[in-house]
Amino acid sequence: MNKKLMSVTIATFLFLAVIITTVKIGYAVTWSTDIRLTTDPSIDWDPAITQTSDGRIWVAWASDRTGKDDIFYKIWSDSSWSDDIQLTYDTHLDRFPSILQTRDGKIWIVWSSDRTGNIDLFYTTSSDNGESWSGDTQLTTDLSRDDYPSIIQSSDGKIWVFWTSGRLPTPLPPDYEPQYADIYYKVSSDSGQTWSEDTHLVTDYKNNYRDDLYPSCMQAMNGSIWMVWAKEAKDIYYKIYNGTAWSWEVQLTFDSNENTHPFIMQTANERIWVFWDSFINQHDGNVYYKIFYGSWSSDIQLTSALEDDQWPSAMQAEDLTIWVAWTSPRYPSPSPWDIFYRTGMELHDVAVRGVTPYTSHSTFAYRGEVVYVEVEVENQGEGRETFEVKCHVNSILVGSRMVTLDSGKSFVLVFEWNTSGVKPDIYVPSAVAVAVLGEVDIADNSLGGSSFEVRIKGDICGWYDGVLRPIPDKCVNIDDVGMVVGHFWTWSPTWHPVWGPACDLTEDGWVDLRDVNEVVDHYGET
Repeated sequence: MNKKLMSVTIATFLFLAVIITTVKIGYAVTWSTDIRLTTDPSIDWDPAITQTSDGRIWVAWASDRTGKDDIFYKIWSDSSWSDDIQLTYDTHLDRFPSILQTRDGKIWIVWSSDRTGNIDLFYTTSSDNGESWSGDTQLTTDLSRDDYPSIIQSSDGKIWVFWTSGRLPTPLPPDYEPQYADIYYKVSSDSGQTWSEDTHLVTDYKNNYRDDLYPSCMQAMNGSIWMVWAKEAKDIYYKIYNGTAWSWEVQLTFDSNENTHPFIMQTANERIWVFWDSFINQHDGNVYYKIFYGSWSSDIQLTSALEDDQWPSAMQAEDLTIWVAWTSPRYPSPSPWDIFYRTGMELHDVAVRGVTPYTSHSTFAYRGEVVYVEVEVENQGEGRETFEVKCHVNSILVGSRMVTLDSGKSFVLVFEWNTSGVKPDIYVPSAVAVAVLGEVDIADNSLGGSSFEVRIKGDICGWYDGVLRPIPDKCVNIDDVGMVVGHFWTWSPTWHPVWGPACDLTEDGWVDLRDVNEVVDHYGET
């Protein structure tokens, strides 16, 4: 089976068949129940989650099961999770992992370690999907504490690592208070062969007399780089890099709770999500999130267990399901802390709202004329969608267009159908909005419009139940010629009220030689 198709099938099965026991609705997202990922009788905490290009889901975390903190990971593949796999074996503390797959296929895991006598950042890479790993490479060397790394690759191929450091900034501001930690970052343009100098990012120390901790970063689809962090355990802030300069910091949370451990990501419909944990007086912690799509949503509660849920990490899989992992002491000793996760699906819903044909006459068009079909489509889901719209007349495909719509927006597409050479008949237009990935409600994706007739010009009448009636019979013959000749040189309003308008093929108010010519020109057509 194709590996990408396999991942979609697996994740969809997990979402639909395993976990829809309890459903929470938050900002048009349907969430699963909470699933326990680790069961070792130890402390498993601070997960990092991603999906690699082969469709597998990776979760890395820190665990003290070896007697001190080490990095472990496990992989979702072929409808099941692997065993817990140990990554680091140093005798010192290794914790706070961040995971990334770069576009060359290499998997990176970066973490903090005290193996040098102080806390520095280290990383390891795998070029064969985890079959083997490089040696541990030291990334930072400052004598201060470098902690809580976050790694991304930008669209230009550069690898960025952000972290918290308690070092003194250079140059040192005259009134700087050195006990406070700030955010730093460094960049590699050659896949880690060389790195830039450490760059001090949060420099607004005069308004920042609290530690800046737990950075999380991502690059948005418009190319900007977003970095969120916590000021101690109080509030979440973010900054944006536009390719030239960083914005001033923006406060994201405003309640009286202790908000910390943020994580940022963007979904395929261009909405930006920030997850974090929130505590009341250091107790009753739960995971929250909010979404940016032109403006920020309100704070939305994700978890509601009685135990403390914290350290969230999130990503969107190829099948558009959103995966969120976190740490929680849900089960009593000897399993005090475990990794949990849940998946969610945003509301993806496109619809056809109207199909309207426009013909040269109210209910018919003459063969050879163009019939216009207006198709109104709407994005009834959350966030931007790009989808295909197909228009048919009976079984004939008139055209296909791609359309991109923001949430709640509609648009009218106009399709042109040239009727040259088609059979005279009754036709019904219809349209379908091809279902987008993750869409469940497809009942309104297709719609038919009112019928119309395609006639041959000159086809005036036919025999029905032994009576010649002014109803076209799909052929132009002697009856049509005779009817026009029989009403030659009559005019509106004195002509026959039924046959007069039927014989006036040029629609100029007279039955004259031009009308006769129209019948003769199409004589014998069927």
